[in-house]
This record gives sequence, C-alpha cells and structure tokens, in this order.
Amino acid sequence: MKKVFVAAAAALSVAAAATSAVVVSAGPASASAAGAQFTADRVALSVASSTFSQAFEAWERSGGSYAGASSFVNAYVSAMEAQDHKLLSQSWPAGTIADIDAVVRGDAAVEGVVGILSGLASSSSDTDWFIAYSQDASTAVADANIVRHDLGLPLASYS
Repeated sequence: MKKVFVAAAAALSVAAAATSAVVVSAGPASASAAGAQFTADRVALSVASSTFSQAFEAWERSGGSYAGASSFVNAYVSAMEAQDHKLLSQSWPAGTIADIDAVVRGDAAVEGVVGILSGLASSSSDTDWFIAYSQDASTAVADANIVRHDLGLPLASYS
C-alpha cells in the first residue's frame, strides 16, 4: 500500500489542484507562454505534495492516530486549494480552457480523499482509502497530462 501512496503522491507533485468552480478565460497568445505558466504554477504544489508524502510516511511509521494526521492533511488540502484558485484566476489559450477545467474538477476528488484521511476510524479503512487515493491520483495525472499535451509539455508519469 505504501508504494501505491508514494507513487500517487509523486505523480501528484505535477498534477494536483482542487475545487469545482471554474472561471477560466482565454488568454496567453501562445501555447509556449501558457506552458511556462502551467509549469511555474505547479512548483509550489510539487513542494506541498512532497511535504505531504514525507509527513504521511513519518506518521505511518509512528503509528499515530488518524486524528494526528490532520495537520499535514490540512496543509496539503490548503495548498491544493491555493493552486486551484491560481489556475482559475489566470488566462489560458481557448483550446486549453476545457482541459484546465478537467484538471480542477479531477483534482477536487484527490482533495476529497486526502481530506478524509484524518477522519478514518480504523486501519481496516486504510485499504479503501489507498484504493480511492490511487484511482483519483491516476485520473489527476491523466487530466494534467492532457493540458501538458495541449501546451507542448512533457508528460508526467504515474509510476
């Protein structure tokens, strides 16, 4: 299970964001300018994802309570929300807007799964949580890869 989580967290370093309201407008004239913008936007989220992954692994090793996960869960959810708001407040080439919308919506599922970690009742819930996280993370990576493709950027790997 840990390997699934680590792979998902690493992939989300490139792909994660969260919220469902989309207000994106057409903007940067070139795909290369938008590609540079999208790449730069992901830097803070990549750091937050790495921090979450490290905190999760330390928490898992410590055998701490699920409630004890709330500080690093909340920090990561906040970072995803901030990243999403940033994506939504910027302008994108017209052909990319629907795909940015898909990234935002898809990543909202990741935020939802991450957000429930600190509320799990027992270790028997772990397996379901890992499965949901892995599924949502792979969808988030795929959604972000569509945007990356649109903008001529290299694709992210989920493995």
